[in-house]
Amino acid sequence: MSGRRRAWGWAAALREGSTTRWQDWPSDGTAEAEPFAGDLPGAQQLGLLRRLNAAAESAGRRVPLAAADRVLAAGVSGRGRGELPVLGASDEPERFGPRPVDPDALPDDELLRVAAGLVADDVAATAGEPAPERTLLERARSARRPWVRAFVVVGVQWRAEYVRDGLVAQGHRPGGRRPSAYLLADDLATVLADAWTARAFDQGGPGWTEFLGNSASFGHLPPRADLPRMARSATHKFGAGKVTVVLDPDALAAELGTRALVEPPRLGVHAIDLVRRVGEPLGLLVDQDARPGLLRATLGRRLDGQGGPAPTIPRRWESWLSTQAERTRHDLAAAGYPVLGDLDRLVPGPLPAEPVVPVDAEVLALALGLLLDPVTATTKEDPPR
Repeated sequence: MSGRRRAWGWAAALREGSTTRWQDWPSDGTAEAEPFAGDLPGAQQLGLLRRLNAAAESAGRRVPLAAADRVLAAGVSGRGRGELPVLGASDEPERFGPRPVDPDALPDDELLRVAAGLVADDVAATAGEPAPERTLLERARSARRPWVRAFVVVGVQWRAEYVRDGLVAQGHRPGGRRPSAYLLADDLATVLADAWTARAFDQGGPGWTEFLGNSASFGHLPPRADLPRMARSATHKFGAGKVTVVLDPDALAAELGTRALVEPPRLGVHAIDLVRRVGEPLGLLVDQDARPGLLRATLGRRLDGQGGPAPTIPRRWESWLSTQAERTRHDLAAAGYPVLGDLDRLVPGPLPAEPVVPVDAEVLALALGLLLDPVTATTKEDPPR
């Protein structure tokens, strides 16, 4: 019996949609095969394809052959180990390199390193696609109203960008001479979640708990969530008395003469974490400036309403959060900024006993969905075999 030929037999079966685990693959020589590629795929690729086949099977589908080959040929993205050999696939003991592993025993995080790279390839493939032509009604709505007061919207980038885009679509284009600056704010726990989301779309970066821990260990807020710092920057740019803190979105909508502010997509914690993971390999494929817009137009739109609830802050950082929220409220009140709403809203309520944090298995499930139905929508089902 040849371990390598057995592994090639398993790989060939996976290409055809098998969901059989490696350890359950026949070892009596009846399920061996000749190589169909130059090198045997790594454990991460084989493990991911088996999981993808299982996801497709549960949905009454099968993975197209082209998509299966794409998974088997994929690289491994992110920090960590490189491609891992399959345990029992070598006919001679491994003397150098990483130790062989059982593909089905790999943690979900290892499979996500392959899946994230594949999703990043799909997102990059959408770069340069022409934007859909706007209808006559949309062009009429977006025409600048000369009577609209000069204003700008600032704050956490994730939310502020969608608010600005929504206002532009309604003819309330930010800018103008001596504009008033509106600083979007919320309870500090929400601001921190939005700041992590913005970073996920911008550059990938750390996971949720690492993002919080990095700042809490130094006793300060990350710059993306530091509302007093943002207010001071806006004052320096637009002038004293020109900055208003917004804690009531409806009040701002009324002041600007629009029905409501456009909110960003509702991404759950697992969806945000998937975007974060995809952002890192995507940065190697497209210009840095293009990455956030591509992710918003693809994953931001596709994952809207998915990925579970929004992230929450673990209780071990409750004291730090409370201190920072009180400091934020004090600093904004002491500076005398006009406020739409109530500054008390900056202080979060009690934190849940069980925090909402990313779970690799849930993130992987979302990634498998994007591999079955890629954002490029170019992969076709194979004809019956």
